[in-house]
Amino acid sequence: MKSNPNNFISFLNEKEQTLNIKKGEVLNINLVDIFDANLDIFLQENSVCNLRIFYKNEKNSLVLHGNLTKNSALNIYFADFSSGDSTLSSNVILLDENAKSSFKFSSLTKNEDHKKYSISFSHIGGKTVSELEGYSVNMDSSRLKVEGVSHIEKDSIKSKASQKIRSILFDETSSAIANPILKIDCDDIEANHACAIGSLNDDHLFYLLSRGIPLNDAKKLITYGYLNPIVHYFDEDDQKELKELIEGGI
Repeated sequence: MKSNPNNFISFLNEKEQTLNIKKGEVLNINLVDIFDANLDIFLQENSVCNLRIFYKNEKNSLVLHGNLTKNSALNIYFADFSSGDSTLSSNVILLDENAKSSFKFSSLTKNEDHKKYSISFSHIGGKTVSELEGYSVNMDSSRLKVEGVSHIEKDSIKSKASQKIRSILFDETSSAIANPILKIDCDDIEANHACAIGSLNDDHLFYLLSRGIPLNDAKKLITYGYLNPIVHYFDEDDQKELKELIEGGI
């Protein structure tokens, strides 16, 4: 690991790493092209961690564990525009009251890519909050599988969990599987999930075509709109490259 005066950490491909984020600290972490690595993060009270994960080359794999104490927050932003197979496993435990965690991702699969993400949250403390939001575009003969699990355990009253996953199948031979799972062992909570997998929206295409936009350009605009929002969570050095990978990929 290395740090700079802006409280920024860049992951240097160590196989295993543990971070203990001190009380009241705000830490930004960038992970780029990680292979077969494990990262454990422990957040003390009132601390915040913004974790940006960027897969851009081949054979990426990461196992992530997060433990959050009172009033802490872990925000995970995941951009996967790599080629070939990749995996990511994330397990965040919300231990104490008012702990919050979000996981937002955009993924582009093409050719023969096979990608798999497993994202889980365990609510133990009361008034804890988790959010999973993901978008993917799947082309050619590629495959994507996403499993999201939000477990609101006993006595974690007033907790909130939400999941939203949307995938566009660009070609008939591409496929995507999404399994949003809610496990509720407590009353007096809020939980919801939504999942949509399918081809490009005909109404959206018709709207663009009616304004003189060619079919291929209309498809690109819609898919760009799916994937582009993740860009804004990354720093300036990565934003340009992310945009180029999105535009080039579609």
